[in-house]
Amino acid sequence: MRRRQGLTTLVFGAFFGLQCAVVTPALAQAPLDLWPPATIAKIEDRSTLNLQVIPQGNYWEVFFDSEIGEAKWADSAPPYAVHTGDTIRIHGYLAMPSSVGPYPAIVIGHGHGGSGDPNLARAVAAFGYVALSIDGPRAGQSTGGPEDTEQAWISVEEAMNVPSPEVSFLYHYIYAGMRAITALDELSRFEGNPFRIDNTRFGVMGASMGGQFTYYVNGVDDRVKGAVAVAVAGDWDNLLRYPGAWLYHGLYHYTRNGLKSGQDFLNTVSNVCEDSTYRTFVSYFDPIQYAPRQHAPLLTIIGTHDQYFTLPAINATFARLASAGTNPRFIKRIMLAANGKHEVVNEDDLLPTLRPVLANVDRWLRYCFSNGAAPPATPTVTMHSDGESLVFGVAAALGSGPLRSVHLHYATQVDTIPDAPCDFASLRLDPVGKGYGGTLPIGGLPPCGPPVRPQNVLYYASVQDDAGYDISSRLYYQGREMGFETDFVPRIEHYPKDHFRVAPPPPPCIP
Repeated sequence: MRRRQGLTTLVFGAFFGLQCAVVTPALAQAPLDLWPPATIAKIEDRSTLNLQVIPQGNYWEVFFDSEIGEAKWADSAPPYAVHTGDTIRIHGYLAMPSSVGPYPAIVIGHGHGGSGDPNLARAVAAFGYVALSIDGPRAGQSTGGPEDTEQAWISVEEAMNVPSPEVSFLYHYIYAGMRAITALDELSRFEGNPFRIDNTRFGVMGASMGGQFTYYVNGVDDRVKGAVAVAVAGDWDNLLRYPGAWLYHGLYHYTRNGLKSGQDFLNTVSNVCEDSTYRTFVSYFDPIQYAPRQHAPLLTIIGTHDQYFTLPAINATFARLASAGTNPRFIKRIMLAANGKHEVVNEDDLLPTLRPVLANVDRWLRYCFSNGAAPPATPTVTMHSDGESLVFGVAAALGSGPLRSVHLHYATQVDTIPDAPCDFASLRLDPVGKGYGGTLPIGGLPPCGPPVRPQNVLYYASVQDDAGYDISSRLYYQGREMGFETDFVPRIEHYPKDHFRVAPPPPPCIP
């Protein structure tokens, strides 16, 4: 989850002791009870922004107040005290297209350990959007509130084992994202609309923690009309049970020693079955909790070899995505980048893997904001054995344009440890009846991994159309959609900068 600097980032960025079971009324309606009408009214109040705009050549720096004199947050280090009455002031970089508008305006969230980026804002603006790339609380030039640390994520209590999710860093980050939309709305009302903002067309996007940010904001704020989430998935209860999983490892090594010691303290996770802190954390900040009430059409882009959000979590989160009922053009789609890690594209094969990602984002935002071409439907895949071959069939309903090609992507393992994974290979399928089909020889070798067998093959389909979309199916394993209940286990890259053994995953919880 830590932001990786390098060629991929630059090129992709150029487009943009007491244990207590939780049985409390506070969790009964999680996570939406965290955002009652009174809180939303404060978020959308333009009169309290205290806006400051500073020109910096070809972009502007923007400062605004997020929470004012009432932010609560917990220390990330001893003495782990909870602070109240803070003001969080957010900084961001604003850029706009050079021609006459108005244009849709997009808030961009950064990843874990990162900050806003003026170059990213300018690059997104070059594609025809007003872009506001914000610093989260206490990141970059923002002031007040908690730091972006693992401890600050799981700090969800003012009193021990009493849910108070508004103490978490993630709460303040979500709040700041929605206040950023309010700031864009206020800027659109300046005399003459100098920043060329269309205040009927707001969007949100981000990668990694910024992808979570996208799910959160789009799950709460009905002002959002377009959303793109990169390198993110939910279903964290199951995700943490893979050996080396970032989520469990982060809770174990980078927070107060609850799991390691077996003792419980304020804002400490002492186990992942009954511990109140953990249950509050996943109830309010697992992206899958926000998935059923998404407002804007949502495109999720993620690599098959994401070392933090692995394949079954992608399926589970996509299955839960649904409309909040506020947008008649709501749809959901996913794009899988074959052999892509958390950075999505493959640095050793950059242009072929980057090109469809950029095209998809461009087409998606046109659909969201400008009644552009609709994408194809999410394809479905069937598989059966026929002698010495595996036979695959793919069906996909058309969008606004005819299909140009259909591919099957297959592998027999997922190993995220190499810098450039090589497990998935692609097979172009041929038209067969009303769909597309192709075969693989049983015993054939993929680029990496053991021979293909009905019992070990992982696969998905992608469809490309004349409108420029590249849309993926869900992932399949052993002839059915992949879930956590299968025997599939990915090999997960060791968490960056660690110099100790990875903790074993927790055993399943007993109902």
